Parts: sequence; structure tokens; C-alpha cells
Amino acid sequence: MSNNNRNGDGTASYGVGEVATRFQVAVSTLHWWEKQGLLTPARHAGRRVYGDTDLRRIALIQLLQGTAMMSLPEIAALLAGGTADRDWRTAVGQRLAVCDEQLARLTSARAYLAHMLTCPSEHPVDTCPYLAEEIDAYLAITPDG
Repeated sequence: MSNNNRNGDGTASYGVGEVATRFQVAVSTLHWWEKQGLLTPARHAGRRVYGDTDLRRIALIQLLQGTAMMSLPEIAALLAGGTADRDWRTAVGQRLAVCDEQLARLTSARAYLAHMLTCPSEHPVDTCPYLAEEIDAYLAITPDG
């Protein structure tokens, strides 16, 4: 992203297309984030103009989505800080609880799959006693079982 776009006060400014290209998102994504209150680009002659602060905000949104797996409402709560109607700690705590649940499910799935690989048979569905027990237990808890 070129820094050739300087305002009269020396600050950088970028158009929506340039910003979308820089962050590899659709222009409509930036517009949606603005509509959701996550971004507030300046307007110049009716066009959106993004400054360095906006670029940092976009980078943060992408980090929170990609690394923390946060939703836009959760990100909005975090960006808002502590307010009367939103508590960022609640949003982060809820996301952490979801991560813990997903981690537990993945750990269980991994153990299950690893156990299946220990079966010496070429047909574990037919001959694995562990899998047979699991199937029986599953059938016992299903409504028609």
C-alpha cells in the first residue's frame, strides 16, 4: 500500500478499493463492518477515506476473527470497551468457553481416531470390540434404541 496519499496535514489516506486490496477483503466487507459500527472512515467529497488508525482497526478485526475466532458482535463488544449495554469481558469469556468446548470435542475425536488406528484388523467396523461397544452404547441412548 503506497503512502503517497497524504492529506494537507501530512496524514495518510487511502481509498476503499486500495484498503480492500491491501487486506484481501471485498469492498462490501469494509462497508458491512462500517454498517456494524466496527469502522468509521472519514468522508471526503462523499467518498470513504481510511487513515492509518483505520488500517490498524482493520488489522485488529482480522486478527480477532482469524486468531481468536471472534464473531463481529463479539469484536464490536471488545472495541466498545466497558459500556452500560456491553461488557467486553463477557464477550471474551463466552468465546473462551466456546473454544474450551471445541477443544474438548477435538481432543475426544482425536483420541477416538487414534484408538481406531490401533485395531489390527483390516475391517475394524466388523471386528473391533471397542467400536462395537461404542455402537451399542450409542444405540442405547437413541430414542428408538
